[in-house]
Amino acid sequence: MPRLFSYDHFAGGSESVRAFANKHSPVIICDTETQRNKPFNVKVRIGKTVKHPNSPEHHYQYIQLWNLETLIATIKLERASFGDLPIHIEANFTFVPKVSLRLRALAYCNKHGLWQSEEVFVKVIGEEGEELH
Repeated sequence: MPRLFSYDHFAGGSESVRAFANKHSPVIICDTETQRNKPFNVKVRIGKTVKHPNSPEHHYQYIQLWNLETLIATIKLERASFGDLPIHIEANFTFVPKVSLRLRALAYCNKHGLWQSEEVFVKVIGEEGEELH
C-alpha cells in the first residue's frame, strides 16, 4: 500500500516544507449543495497556491475523485499536454449524485507519491424521503 500524504502532515513545518506540501496537495473546488439527480461539477486543482513542476522527471500522472470508499472517476494526465513549466493542473468532473457526498481527491506525483485533499461535504437536496419545496 502506498503512503498517503496530505497538506496537514506538513502544516507545522518550515516555510519551504509548507511550500512543498502546498504544491502537491489536491484541492476540491465545488458548491457545498446540489440537487439530487442533476449534473454536478467538481474541479480538482493540484496546488493550493504554489504551482507544481511539470518536467519528465517530476509530474502528476492521475487525479481521482472519491465519495467515501467509492471511486467516482479517474483522469489520467499526459504530462506533455501541459508544457514544461510549473502549473496548477485542473481536472473537471461531472456526475449525477443521488445522496449527500463526502468528497476527497487523490493525485499521484511520480516523484513524491500519492496525495489527498481535505474532505468536502456536499449536501444533496431532494434525497430519498426528503421533500422538495
